[in-house]
Amino acid sequence: MTERNSNIISTSKSGPQLRHGHVPSPASRAYFAWLDGKIDNGMLNQRECGKFFPAQTSGLTDSVAPDDVTNFLPPPDGKIASANQGNGNFLDDVGTHWKKHSVTSSEMLKFTWHYTALHATRRWNYFITRPNWNPNLPLSRAQFEDKPFYKVELTEQPYWSHGAALTPPQPTEHNVMLPQRSGYHVLLAVWEVANTGNAFYHVIDLDFSDNDSDNDNPDEITPVAPDGLRAGKVSTNSITLTWSASAPPTSLYRLYRDDTLIGQCSELTLTDSNLSENTTYRYAVSSVNAEGKESAPSQTITAKTNAMIVPGSPPLAPSGLHDMGVTADTVNLMWRAPIGGTEVSGYVIYRDGNEIARTGIAQMTYADTGLTSKTAYRYFVAAFDAKGQLSVPSNVHSAATLEKEDSGDNENTPYPKWAQGSYYTTGVKVSHNDKKWICLQAHTAHVKEWAPGVAESLWRITN
Repeated sequence: MTERNSNIISTSKSGPQLRHGHVPSPASRAYFAWLDGKIDNGMLNQRECGKFFPAQTSGLTDSVAPDDVTNFLPPPDGKIASANQGNGNFLDDVGTHWKKHSVTSSEMLKFTWHYTALHATRRWNYFITRPNWNPNLPLSRAQFEDKPFYKVELTEQPYWSHGAALTPPQPTEHNVMLPQRSGYHVLLAVWEVANTGNAFYHVIDLDFSDNDSDNDNPDEITPVAPDGLRAGKVSTNSITLTWSASAPPTSLYRLYRDDTLIGQCSELTLTDSNLSENTTYRYAVSSVNAEGKESAPSQTITAKTNAMIVPGSPPLAPSGLHDMGVTADTVNLMWRAPIGGTEVSGYVIYRDGNEIARTGIAQMTYADTGLTSKTAYRYFVAAFDAKGQLSVPSNVHSAATLEKEDSGDNENTPYPKWAQGSYYTTGVKVSHNDKKWICLQAHTAHVKEWAPGVAESLWRITN
């Protein structure tokens, strides 16, 4: 069955609204499964596994941003479409039966990412199967090209100091030029985040028809808008904008503020100056080819200048406080750094109005342990500067611990029973189905398919 590209952006079917993102347009294999009722929202958005595909080992450092969190184990061959998540094993089935999008070589295809939880982002990679790939064999690294044919990469670092620049727009759109292919091929879209060891994997099935283009002169073709527009350095009166090169490359770019042309350049960055402090602006960028033809504007982003800092004023508040999973005695918190204001030295975490911990500037997560089961707690976070001055509080986040389950052993056992919905850190040991297991990468067990013996990337048997 051949399906044309749709522009569906949001999901509204019943099911848990879990992290973190998916590709609705052109509909990914998982998105089609969601439309057919085979998976719920949580399964759709949790095609998550270790980043840096096609790497096959964990603990690797990002070559562009060495301060990013090192990677967890990427999905093994044969488990790429499911991201090695047991709740989507059927996504790895071999064959040509998948719903496909009809495309042509060199077509500019718009890809849309929709997020249910935003993360500091490092890049999006797009891989495609080799010309001689075999759809009757499992999807493996050998079936894909070694390198992405298209990439959008954000280079600001460290990630905790560039919250605005590394936060992707919702939704994120990429105009991707497809490579030369014919017949059925699989495209792998990977969203890699900076502040965890994971990435999100979605495969899109494509049917390449014969190339019917009657114009092979790139200068006579309307260029495509650049991708990856983002705000870099921000001050009280200026905003530096950067973007990725358009494909095919052009020699000139034009920057628009609030729909008004403010400048053009041949570089991939431009600083907009003489702005008002503490003010929000809208930006878009276009590309111009050698014949003077201009593309449509890129996806619009917003950026805000900093407020004037009064000497001695405290830092601004952190934002986006939420939990990344709870257990019977643990709540795992995460938040975003304040943007602008006085330089931050660290954070103070409060539970029910009382300080419980402090972290350094690079740590925007905290595991609150030793809690009482089936109990609701309220949290907020404040930033502090070198002088010890505190910001106003972040948003208040409420979280309730789970009911404690009987492990089947005495209270000192190192092997409590595995429980769906619990948060597990690397190295934690559990019992399940009369066997003992050790956790390979931190995660929240949102679904039963993430249990030991099912999710091979999360657990292994231990003695």
